[in-house]
Amino acid sequence: MVMLVGSGRHQILAAALPISGGGPVVDLGCGPGLTLLALRERLGPEVELVGVEKGLPALEPSLAADVKVRAVAADLREPLPFSDASFEAALCHNTLECLTDKQAFLREVARVLRPGGHLLLGHTDFETTVFNSSDLELTRRLVHANADTQEKWMDDSDGAIGRKLLGIGRHSPFELAETFAWVVLDTSFAEGGVAHSAVRSIAASVRRDHHDDLAARLDEWVDDLRALVGRGEFLFSVNDYAVLLRTQRE
Repeated sequence: MVMLVGSGRHQILAAALPISGGGPVVDLGCGPGLTLLALRERLGPEVELVGVEKGLPALEPSLAADVKVRAVAADLREPLPFSDASFEAALCHNTLECLTDKQAFLREVARVLRPGGHLLLGHTDFETTVFNSSDLELTRRLVHANADTQEKWMDDSDGAIGRKLLGIGRHSPFELAETFAWVVLDTSFAEGGVAHSAVRSIAASVRRDHHDDLAARLDEWVDDLRALVGRGEFLFSVNDYAVLLRTQRE
């Protein structure tokens, strides 16, 4: 178990992915490319990196200007737009929850990886979210409401998927190489930090899903969290899990 502070998850994801042959490496569900940035820092300027999103990803400026980085628009519910054995390694974090046919996706990833290539498949387990607060029952209800939510753009939702990655990996075309777990920790509640982002996500979820009784108590809950910050007693954490999967060697 590794403890991370703030956005350190991108660095640890990059560090956990074995790369020995110089790439290329693909991030499936890359968002703005924060993990790609961590991969670039680790691997240097010559390794080709590919970021995939359903819509053409708006990558961080340094990545957008990098001639060795390619952004690809692709629907991960469909066959991937790459030839067989295109990549040395692949990474997918906080994306699998949204896909209905998870094994179809993993079959496609196995197809585009070279023999002996690795996939690092990771996910936050939202059911493990912890806030120190004065009202434990209210906090539990808010956390579970957020874990159970399904946004309009998601085909599927599972707030406990992190703990299921091991079983999903064992039933995939890959062989299991390693299992990881780490804790994302925030004791500051700073604007833009992981705890602040989690609170915003919880607030959006309870309002979107019409948990009106919980929505009516959000201000009360946040005020309590801020009071704990003032007393030096605030703590937020959530568990991330990942499995390192490997294609069969020739």
